[in-house]
Amino acid sequence: MDIYLMRHGQTDLNVQKRLQGSSDIPLNDRGRFQASETRKLFEKKGIKVTKIIASPLERAIETGHLATGIGMDEIGTEQNLIEMSFGIYEQQNMETVDPEFLGRCFDHPETYEPPANGECYDEVVARAGAVVEMLRKKISHKEFAEDDVILLVSHGALSHGMFEYIKKTPRAAYWDVDFNNCAIAKLAIGVDRSEDDYTFISNGFEKNW
Repeated sequence: MDIYLMRHGQTDLNVQKRLQGSSDIPLNDRGRFQASETRKLFEKKGIKVTKIIASPLERAIETGHLATGIGMDEIGTEQNLIEMSFGIYEQQNMETVDPEFLGRCFDHPETYEPPANGECYDEVVARAGAVVEMLRKKISHKEFAEDDVILLVSHGALSHGMFEYIKKTPRAAYWDVDFNNCAIAKLAIGVDRSEDDYTFISNGFEKNW
């Protein structure tokens, strides 16, 4: 059994460098192309996804569908895979609203304080960890078949939260690796946390928010 984590394809807000967070923003044409190209990558590597667990946001569900051919109505959703909430700052032009916010958020995650109704990094990592532990429980209870290939489809900040949870990296290193649109990581989730790891199998496409 194999488990992969994938970030959704590009959206217009990615290109516009606006924080979309938990807002339900659809893929744009470039994002749909990226997801379709990823399907070719899976085929080339001989990866046949049997189950998808996605964020409930449309951009994640459609990415999973286009990258695998699995019907959108067959894709399971998991609330804990939803993107980090940026509260009142979502979809806003931060250069106008709060020019220093992006530096506080992305350059100094160790001291970040969220805007009203937004999430802190501890909350995001806790949700990411809950997904890992949910998978670990299912593995230990043999709820997946040996030949299952599970694809998680999520978002940038949540995926980085999962990387931190798995490797126990310091918060200051949260954004030290890129996980671009449609990037893919293979997750190793063992019977205990000592075996947890991840490796990147695709860098995805051009770097976007």
